[in-house]
Amino acid sequence: MDVSETRLRNFYLPPFRAALDAGVATVMASFNTVSGVPAHGYRHALTEILKEEWDFGGFVVSDYNGVQEMIVHGYAADRSDAARLAFDAGIDMEMASTTINEYGKRLLRSGEITTERLDDAVARILRLKFRLGLFERPYADEDAAISGPTKASRAAAREAAGRTMVLLKNEKSTLPLDRSGSIAVVGPFADSTDLRGSWAGPWAEKFRPVTVLDAVRDAAPKARISHVEGVDASGRNTRGIARAASAARATDVTVVVVGEAATLSGEASVRSDLGLPGRQERLISAIADTGAPFVVVLLSGRPLTMEGWLDRTPAVLQAWHPGIEGGNAIADVLFGAVNPGGKLPVTFPRTVGQIPIYYNHENTGRPYDRANHYTSKYLDLAHGPRFPFGHGLSYTTFDIGEPRLSVSRIRAEALRKGDTVEVAVAVRNTGRRKGDEVVQLYIRDPVASIVQPVRRLSGFRRVSLGPGKATTVRFRLSAEELGFWTQDPHGRFLLQKGEIRVFAGNSSLAKRGRTLTIT
Repeated sequence: MDVSETRLRNFYLPPFRAALDAGVATVMASFNTVSGVPAHGYRHALTEILKEEWDFGGFVVSDYNGVQEMIVHGYAADRSDAARLAFDAGIDMEMASTTINEYGKRLLRSGEITTERLDDAVARILRLKFRLGLFERPYADEDAAISGPTKASRAAAREAAGRTMVLLKNEKSTLPLDRSGSIAVVGPFADSTDLRGSWAGPWAEKFRPVTVLDAVRDAAPKARISHVEGVDASGRNTRGIARAASAARATDVTVVVVGEAATLSGEASVRSDLGLPGRQERLISAIADTGAPFVVVLLSGRPLTMEGWLDRTPAVLQAWHPGIEGGNAIADVLFGAVNPGGKLPVTFPRTVGQIPIYYNHENTGRPYDRANHYTSKYLDLAHGPRFPFGHGLSYTTFDIGEPRLSVSRIRAEALRKGDTVEVAVAVRNTGRRKGDEVVQLYIRDPVASIVQPVRRLSGFRRVSLGPGKATTVRFRLSAEELGFWTQDPHGRFLLQKGEIRVFAGNSSLAKRGRTLTIT
């Protein structure tokens, strides 16, 4: 990626800094280049920022063969050169390839790497081994090996999966479903164990995930459950679509389980199209043509486009790749045992042509205006994403009030010395069910010496409220949230005077806001 210093520090680095603040012990370099330099050789990030500026005391490990692959990148001349470049950049431990081990002594004798750098790398690895107690207990207790998921771990997996699911659409309260009557469960992933996601590992096959079909049968034992695959996961075999439509006509409601196989997302799994694979969309259309009630459960490792079928679908549950207890977690949400409270951590595009699309973009000189042809837009597409960052529905309703600021004006110097502004946001469950809401706080700096994004997430809190219950969520805005990093490669943080707009709501489209003035 080609990235400026301000974008690197304001957009890309904050999540990594948060991980370090939470206690991460090791960092791995990535396969990509950063402004023309492979990450394994990018000293600015691995040493100057990570180790020197942030005072990171852990160690940096390469990705699989990442050091050696700098030769293919066209950055290193040979394996010795790759070892020198990676070690000098800040790689402390090499994975898979062994260039540092093979050429380290020679590089040290020639002065191409220093004793000081070698001592630093060794010390970082030894410190972690001491922290882990490996010198006192160098051997693992084989009798303590975990041979499989426990009842407790399965319960935790089920709960975690349910909390991550996002209800994208729910017209006329189609969900939750009734546990009686008749239910058809159709689609390529209805009775599939492919729920673990990428990188589950070959050993995961020993432990069979609970399928959606099995979970629906367990959750609704008095209902009449039918099952038809309809199409296979690749979407090529369509011979069962007619039978799936017949099953939909014969039942009270149909659950259509579609999406991506785990192998289609993750490392080395790039797709040129983000629609449902093959002819899965045809299955949804056939079910919609019956006129019978149905819901779509979407399994994927990334945002998928839905323009061809979303408008005809009453309800959509984004279940991601929910893991070993995924089927049970999906059934928990479908039948209302769990009220969905997840929010989208990414923006969902209408079509692949909108990518890259993200909520925290900068304005153009002519932002979209329906009344003005000469503004930023697509000629053949409705404005904006299909689902915005932070979106997610519930089986109940919430009211999120305007943000209340502890002060409306504050001196920049006071912020630099550590003062903060408290933002209080009232939230009330206005529906009839207990549920979770994620209160989201966004800021906008409308005038700055470096153009700032139209919205910037400053904080979020997930709260659980019973019917009619209310609470107040509190955030703190400090100089860190209100300022920004400049283009200075040495790291210059700037807090400028002026107005800051503060918004609170349940997605990045939050409308209610107040103004904070920095003097």
